[in-house]
Amino acid sequence: MKNDEPLSAITSAHNITPKNLQNWKKTFLDNAEIAMEPSKAVKEYKVELSAVQEQNEQLTKIVGKMTVEKEWLEKKLRGLGLSERKSMVEPKLQNVSLSQQCILLGMNRSSYYYQDQCNSTKETIKRKIVDIFEDIPIYGAAKVHQQLLEDGFKVSLNTVSSYRQELGLKAVLAVKQVDTTVPIKKIRVRSIIVAFLYHL
Repeated sequence: MKNDEPLSAITSAHNITPKNLQNWKKTFLDNAEIAMEPSKAVKEYKVELSAVQEQNEQLTKIVGKMTVEKEWLEKKLRGLGLSERKSMVEPKLQNVSLSQQCILLGMNRSSYYYQDQCNSTKETIKRKIVDIFEDIPIYGAAKVHQQLLEDGFKVSLNTVSSYRQELGLKAVLAVKQVDTTVPIKKIRVRSIIVAFLYHL
């Protein structure tokens, strides 16, 4: 530090490289305040440490809140079907990638791209079931199934029953309920007449 001797002489005497000695000198000068006024340096360090700790506490609260909200959202998403979750994906969103959106929605990226080939056939069969119901509402699942087979649709009876249940269709009974009130009245009148004649 005094520069009483050439740098080469000092490095040669202590068997060190000039570069190392220059680095040590620079490090010492950059931190000379700590050596000269340690109390001031410690005070500044404590202030800085306190600010960092406060910031960490705030971040911890934010992370805790986000964790609770994430768990709540995951529970809600588990109740949704795959098609509903697929409809929530925004492919053109810049801030969140498509892969990340799929992860957040709890599905594979391949599931998003997969197109169900049975959807069109299923919807066609459902429309046909509705048409049959509108034409002949008294048909049950078995009759509807038979009609579909005759129309060239390959579908099982269980599937027809399931589709009818999804559509909320039930066979309308064509049998008129018997009105039993008339016979009861006739019997009651006859009983009164018999009782009257008996007492005579």
